[in-house]
Amino acid sequence: MAVLSLFCTMALHAQKVTVSEEVTLRNDLSYDLVGKIDSHFVLFRDRGNKYEARIYDQDLKFKVEQEIVLADKNCALLSSLPTPTSFFIFYGFRHRGKYYIQADQFDQDCSLVSSDTIKVFEDILLNPTVKFAKSEDRSKMIFFTTEHDHEMQTILYDVNTRKTIFDRKIIFKETDLRDDFRSLLVTNEGDMLVIFEKNNFRTKKDKHLFEVHRFFSNNEPNKIFYIPVYRFVSFHSKFIFDNVNQQLVGGGIYTQKNLNRAEGIYYIKHDLMQGVNERVTTFPFETRFDDEITRRSKDKNEFSQLVVSDIALKQDGGALLITEIKKEYERRASYGAGTRSIGGNPYGLRSPMMVDFYYEDMAVFAVDGNGNLDWSEVLHKKQYSHDDDGVFSSFFLFKNPSRLRLVYNDEISSENTVSEYVVQSDGQYQRKSVLSTEYVRLQLRFKDAIQISSNAFVVPSQRSLRLNLVKIEYL
Repeated sequence: MAVLSLFCTMALHAQKVTVSEEVTLRNDLSYDLVGKIDSHFVLFRDRGNKYEARIYDQDLKFKVEQEIVLADKNCALLSSLPTPTSFFIFYGFRHRGKYYIQADQFDQDCSLVSSDTIKVFEDILLNPTVKFAKSEDRSKMIFFTTEHDHEMQTILYDVNTRKTIFDRKIIFKETDLRDDFRSLLVTNEGDMLVIFEKNNFRTKKDKHLFEVHRFFSNNEPNKIFYIPVYRFVSFHSKFIFDNVNQQLVGGGIYTQKNLNRAEGIYYIKHDLMQGVNERVTTFPFETRFDDEITRRSKDKNEFSQLVVSDIALKQDGGALLITEIKKEYERRASYGAGTRSIGGNPYGLRSPMMVDFYYEDMAVFAVDGNGNLDWSEVLHKKQYSHDDDGVFSSFFLFKNPSRLRLVYNDEISSENTVSEYVVQSDGQYQRKSVLSTEYVRLQLRFKDAIQISSNAFVVPSQRSLRLNLVKIEYL
């Protein structure tokens, strides 16, 4: 391992690890790793009173820092999106009683190319909470609000043409958005899928279903599809759209009898065409799963903490459902750690709540195109942190045609080992060490990593108020 004062490259176990120079985040409110634009990497920074972009070459050597001027200094940053030769910053701001959603495009040198107003909310008292979804090919962006019980505002923006394709206020009369809304997806063609879950109660499980509304970008009348999932209660669900096979794919965790313990996973596939039957398959947990997971924990209800963290699509139309145990516990700090009350507390001191985050074992389920379970495996890990929103926990899913890599921190600390599970298409897997962060002052945020090629990804490292970019290449 060779280390220079500002820039280092390490070769470990057929990986090349490149680390950028250190950036101080003392005055930053947030940062965003935009991605790779041409042969450069762009890091966008919100520094409170101004916005800046740092440009790195493909070897993560710092080139230049450029101030970015947006339409307002008090913007709500929504998202960034890279293209092959430019990048977009999407944000909202308030001006004279109106709220604007704006899209500013910059070239690889961070010079402004275009500025488009996507949506103007007229005469509103409070700023809307704007959410977004991206298409898989990053050509479409949908911005939406779900603040009302039955009303959703949706705006579809085409990145390539820089035009708003539609701006719709949709009323769902028999749906409560606060309780029933599960997901909003956008296809590469610009169709919008809104997914609701209804009657997800033990007393109503015989009427339990998912309701999918498809809104077409060409103003064709929308269609509604009902996917019955009778006889079980769902703990968690996740959906994606398969743009190759033109189908909705999803899955989740279910139980039939005991609401305190999950009993298996379910898999859903639907072509979203009238007259086509959906496929819903359930897979009860095997006895070995109980042995594999519960023997490492005193918690007998570990399965109820499983969530579907990611879905990887297969070429045969099937999918890999990657589940993970996630737990959060609130606890009150000691009396001596109390903080001064701002008001309303007659005792003057209060003990703040602390949150412990546990991200533990993963279970991978491979389902073929016919909805049959090919294989399943438990991949062990154990991550614990507190009061950090779990930003250093979980894993990064690195994909290429021959295998998947699940890369993660062994421990949430400044000195730990980064490991990975290399999973083959037949379910065979191997656990490997990627690198050690001891003595190199790195703490990697794999939730924010981005894949830049079939053999490389970039991940930010944040340790206290110091930021580095780290590129890992598989040789």
